[in-house]
Amino acid sequence: MKKWLMIMVVLLSAMTANATSISDYRKANLMALPPFERACVLIRHYETLHKPKHWPTIAYGHVVQKGENYRKRQYTHAEADRILRKDLSRLCAYYRGYGADSLLLACLAYNVGSGRIQNSTLLKKLKSGNRDIHHEYTSFSKYKGRRHPGLYRRRWMELELFFRP
Repeated sequence: MKKWLMIMVVLLSAMTANATSISDYRKANLMALPPFERACVLIRHYETLHKPKHWPTIAYGHVVQKGENYRKRQYTHAEADRILRKDLSRLCAYYRGYGADSLLLACLAYNVGSGRIQNSTLLKKLKSGNRDIHHEYTSFSKYKGRRHPGLYRRRWMELELFFRP
């Protein structure tokens, strides 16, 4: 597993070299980035830049809500990055009460939605102080009732990058 993690760190580090918002870190690896930047790199890696045919999903997985002023068009990487950062900041603020786990919960909520997390065993364990959440966190890796390898990899990476037992 550690070998696979190192491979992912190298791959994600290469992606950061092309990201305009973190140009100061071109030669740094993924772990040298601040946690919020790591989260943005990880989300950009796993989400696609959605095309107009995916409406109402735009940018890197933002679902347009009623009252938002987004149009059905192709967004540039820079525009999509701004939307991603705005959404992730809002989710971090929402989970701020969980301290060091707020970024981990924000990354999960960005992908599955805050509603799925609200009554989950994961949140109940964190509220009670139980830090043994690996199984509960990776349980959010199912698609159509079956474990999806790509989603499991994503959850595993999020835990490795943002969770401190």
